[in-house]
Amino acid sequence: MYDLIIRDATIVRSGGRLVADVAIEDGKIAFVGGNPAGKAREELSAIGRFLIPGVIDGDVTLTAPGTDASALWKSEGRAAIAKGVTTLLHRPVDGTSPQDVRDALAAADGALVGGGVWAVARDDRAEGLDELVAEGVAVGISATVTEGGLDLDGLARLHAETSGLLGVRVEDPATVAKATRKWQNVPAPLHNDVHSAKAALAASKRLLELVRGSSRPVHIHQLSTAGELNLYDPFRDDVPLTSGITPVHLFLSTDITDQEGALLKHDPAIRPELDRRALWAAIKRGRVDLFSSGHVPLSREHKSAGYWGAPSGLPGVDSLLPLLLGAIKHGRLGLERLVEMCCEAPARIFGLQGKGAIEEGADADLVLFSEGETAKLRDVDLHSSAGWSPYIGREIGVPPQLVVVNGRIVARDGVLAGDLQPAAPVRYLR
Repeated sequence: MYDLIIRDATIVRSGGRLVADVAIEDGKIAFVGGNPAGKAREELSAIGRFLIPGVIDGDVTLTAPGTDASALWKSEGRAAIAKGVTTLLHRPVDGTSPQDVRDALAAADGALVGGGVWAVARDDRAEGLDELVAEGVAVGISATVTEGGLDLDGLARLHAETSGLLGVRVEDPATVAKATRKWQNVPAPLHNDVHSAKAALAASKRLLELVRGSSRPVHIHQLSTAGELNLYDPFRDDVPLTSGITPVHLFLSTDITDQEGALLKHDPAIRPELDRRALWAAIKRGRVDLFSSGHVPLSREHKSAGYWGAPSGLPGVDSLLPLLLGAIKHGRLGLERLVEMCCEAPARIFGLQGKGAIEEGADADLVLFSEGETAKLRDVDLHSSAGWSPYIGREIGVPPQLVVVNGRIVARDGVLAGDLQPAAPVRYLR
């Protein structure tokens, strides 16, 4: 007997749509087609509704000052699944030792979402991190090039001397240092003036040189500028380089958003309107690979130390899919492209076994929703421990009618079930 059958759902894939029944057994998709043989403990009609794989958010930072890591995995996991995100990949702020990575993964035990961890390089040596990637403990090695961190030469050594997926965020340290000196006596400068598009482009040119001379896969965590797009685009089909993009850079810009001091400080910085529009155009042209939230659960209190003292990062794990569904209603995005960028591409790029597809043998992580139903985002809609959102008042898709994780119904219409069970660990294809 099946555990659950979802009947007559419109399954959306990047290649098209299919009306079919989906049967689930022991946390896996056991059947996709017409009228599965046998009965189920529960059956649901999905006539006129869309079924997609659970959303994979490959760039979240589940750390906040004074907050326990395990508690954050639980709170942010609850926020995620209520809105259709079923897998989170945590990218720590600071460099990690092998033991740090194992501790971070242990903190994910008991979370309601599938959880994985990036191993973050402290320097160009990254001792022991390679082994964690090879063992499937970490999704890949991540590095940030910026002032006070890894420099461009260090990135080149890290790229040459380690293996597996390399995730990066890059900006030229010298350019950032010069801007910092220029603005250091201004209490609340525009973050884009200190961490500028010029700095991002200068470092991206060096990154492209590395990628063009190697077969090693490199993933840009958060693409944010038109300059980066124009630089990478001619080589996109010929080099092992992929890129992610966040709502921060799709829905906010320096031209339309009050910067509010340190509150909207985020890395990469919120960019001008020209960059925001260029990113949307790149999505329509299929020149960006995936969506992620860039979520950091920082409260208003965490951000109250003033520009120079406040940490960077914005919450967004519980608004990622709703914002994109709102974009679909207004013609900025198609459902097939959403599935490709939220489900299929993340599973492929990050090597997530059993994720990102509705097919027999895949993990039964599913999201059922109706297209075109929207509402204004309100404070009461937020589930993250951050307690606020930069997207309040925007038109978003209503919560999914059904969210399934490991074959269990975990949320209906944004309301979590009462008997929630921890998700199974994320498994990597190596």
